Formats: sequence, structure tokens, C-alpha cells
Amino acid sequence: MLIASMGAWAPGCSWLNSRLKKGNAGDSIGVDDQTPMPAAPASIQITYAKADDTLQSVVVSQFTGANVLRTLTEGDGEASVVRFDGGVPIWKLHANRSLLNPISKIEKTPYHVGSIEYGKLPSGFTQDVPEVGPPPPLDAGGYYIFAIERASGATSYQAVRVKPDLTIQAYDAEPRAGTSYKLCCNVSSDFPAPTPSDTDQPDSMAVPPAPDSD
Repeated sequence: MLIASMGAWAPGCSWLNSRLKKGNAGDSIGVDDQTPMPAAPASIQITYAKADDTLQSVVVSQFTGANVLRTLTEGDGEASVVRFDGGVPIWKLHANRSLLNPISKIEKTPYHVGSIEYGKLPSGFTQDVPEVGPPPPLDAGGYYIFAIERASGATSYQAVRVKPDLTIQAYDAEPRAGTSYKLCCNVSSDFPAPTPSDTDQPDSMAVPPAPDSD
């Protein structure tokens, strides 16, 4: 299970802050700039069903839009099957359990991680994506899937949307076919939004009808 250090917009177990703090002035985008402001790093809280379990890997994927395919009854609430557009891994890391590491370092490496900061590689872990440097910040308006895998094989997923005002919506997620996930529960009506390029095309881009044959 993944939990939040603070309350979240969406019901359910969330491990992200309900409002991401703005970065330093040097990292922010001007008020007059129409480009969405990047959100500050988020703290990811991790829990374990077994006391001796440890963190194996973290994968964060970015998406450009989300569309609800259908809703399902889940107890007293509703779950939604949502298809996300795109899907590019922007941060991947795994536990470095190589036998080549000094024994003393293996003993000190905290694989039973309780929390990590997005973009900050914890000790004893190797970053796979990106190959060099930190991952991009979580952008306002962006969609993300966080996948946390433990050594026991248990994997938790959460679907996250960073709203334009830097508040977030986060839901427990269960993978379905392709880039679809079942989100629980009672997904807010303003969570889904199509990829901007799907809605911003001018009418002039439409293909004109074929002329009549007669």
C-alpha cells in the first residue's frame, strides 16, 4: 500500500501531498508565461504488508491525457476504468543488490525504504531512467502513473493528476489492458481530460468532404 504524508484531493490511499509547493523563483515560470509551471518534487510514502519486505523498484510514467471508458460499482462507491494517452517512463530506479558491493555497504543500505523524494535517488539504488541527471519535475496539468514494486513481488500503482493550481488528484490504480487502469474510487468529474492536441485542432485542419460524383 502507498499512503500520503498529507491528505489528498481524492478518496482512498494516497501518498502524495494534496498541494505541491512551488519551486524556487529560479525554477519557476513567469506569471505572464502561458507555459504551465512545473511542480516541486513530491514525497512518496511506502508501506509494506510484511515487516521484512523491501523496496525493489520505482517507475514513474508520464501521460498527456485521460478518458473514462466505463464505471463499475465498488461497494458503496464507483470505480472508473480510465485510458491514459501516451505513456513515457520519466523515472526508473531499482535496488542495487549486486554481490560486488562491499558486505559492509549491503548491511547499511536501507532497502526497507519508508519514503523517497521524487527525483532524489536513495542510497543503495541505481537509476535507470534518465541515464544522467534527475528526472523532469511533475508538470501542472500532467498525468502520472507511479508503480512501486517490492522484493516480495507486491506492486502498488497510483494514478495522479497535477492540476493547474498545483493541487493533485490521486487514486489507487489497477492495470488493465494497454494504458488503461481501474481507478478507485469515486473519481472526480474533473479528473479526466483529453490530450490537448486532440481538442485544439482548428476546424481548417478537418478533411473536406468528397465532391458529389454527379
